[in-house]
Amino acid sequence: MTTVFSYLVDPTKFVQWMGVSAEIDPRPGGAFRLDVDGQHIAVGQYEVVEPPHRLVVTWGWEGDAEVAPGSTTVEITLTPDGSGTLLRLRHSGLPNEQQRALHQEGWRLYARNLAGLMA
Repeated sequence: MTTVFSYLVDPTKFVQWMGVSAEIDPRPGGAFRLDVDGQHIAVGQYEVVEPPHRLVVTWGWEGDAEVAPGSTTVEITLTPDGSGTLLRLRHSGLPNEQQRALHQEGWRLYARNLAGLMA
């Protein structure tokens, strides 16, 4: 669990599974800025940081009025699962079905990337 959590709070490790650069300050009230692909930048702040099992961060896209910076919430919980770790991600506050589908597709991709690093 501790290893997986480190990939959520260390900018060097974060970009190994998601993004091309990250400026993050993983403490309540700390800034979160992730350049996902050189064009799309997610911006928010950490709300809850409970190592090694829970993280809550606000989320939104720089320059996007529909999903504005900090307008949604991503909660990640980690629980032991045998010799591994179960990651649950809940993204709430997305404004419509289209945005929910787009974000669900993205999170599935990035969760697979993270799982691949842990394998």
